[in-house]
Amino acid sequence: MMLHGYAFANLNVVTTATRRYRSFIPPASLRSKTFRLMSSGLSEDEKHDAFFQMEHANWEEGFKAYDHGFGPLTRQTITTLLSRAGFPPPKRRDGDFPYAFLDVATGPGFVLSAALDIALNPSGEMSDHPSIQFTGLDITHNFLALAKQRIDSQLKNQKQNSSSQVNVQWVVGNAEALSLKFPKNTFDSIVCNFGILHFFSPDSFLSEAYRVLRPGGKISFSAWAPPSRTEGFGITLQSVAEVGNPNVVLPEGPDFFRFGDTREAVETMQLLGFENVDAVELSDMEWNNVEDGLMLYEILLNGTVRTKEILKRQTPEQASAIKTLVAEKYKEVTNGGSRHLKMPAVVTSGQKPMS
Repeated sequence: MMLHGYAFANLNVVTTATRRYRSFIPPASLRSKTFRLMSSGLSEDEKHDAFFQMEHANWEEGFKAYDHGFGPLTRQTITTLLSRAGFPPPKRRDGDFPYAFLDVATGPGFVLSAALDIALNPSGEMSDHPSIQFTGLDITHNFLALAKQRIDSQLKNQKQNSSSQVNVQWVVGNAEALSLKFPKNTFDSIVCNFGILHFFSPDSFLSEAYRVLRPGGKISFSAWAPPSRTEGFGITLQSVAEVGNPNVVLPEGPDFFRFGDTREAVETMQLLGFENVDAVELSDMEWNNVEDGLMLYEILLNGTVRTKEILKRQTPEQASAIKTLVAEKYKEVTNGGSRHLKMPAVVTSGQKPMS
């Protein structure tokens, strides 16, 4: 389950900004106002619960909008994610237990679908693996139902051609408490495609992932680069700050762009005990299904969480002004729609030590 709001505790937004820019560089002007937090007087557990409930409610409602709006964009990280999570494995597994793969915040099931394509290829790299266990985990039933529908259709068409025994299970669960669902040393590969942005405590998720990985197992996860380079986010943030109300009260959440900083991502993983840690920016990603600024606005309004909460809490006049300005800025940034929005992401990976 994947994008998409902003780290209101740490991300500042513009109050005034130039509307003339060919090279989109908002950060210098993202410094004067911050979104207010609904955190005064709450305990950490209460903050966590408030954030979780906001995420859960919005994803149960916005799962289809995310599938259609973000799907063509978020799929662009999958090849890198799988490779850096050690999938497919370089050699056949020795022993009685199957190769185990966990997709955290599976959302519409894009990552699992790509992994299954590899596993079910009769002449592919995993054709000699006798047993492969795939697990998709998400907090929402609607996302899991959507993913299951996608995967069931894929298995029906492909499984008969594969010599491998492939099993897929679906788990409703919290990524920050994986140990409640899985024993220690369970998985060979863990992948999380833009899910880490939606966890109240990303470090808790990474610590839990470390625990349930087998020794030598690998994890990879994706996160958006900062709004100075992710043009869709920058356009919207500036528009809210210029003509809307950025002082919307929301549950406190993590820094949305924290893991878009490669140094921060690497240092966090190393502090948690991972080795062979690396972070790479995929700078060629483009939002190629967004046709204009109005479409961008609608995707963010219906297929996100914190962004949606900000947009829907504007007055009718503010919402209209934001929508109009997003459309205007889209034209400016894309040279009248002659190119797609640039939306780079960072993929971070690491390995649990063998001992």
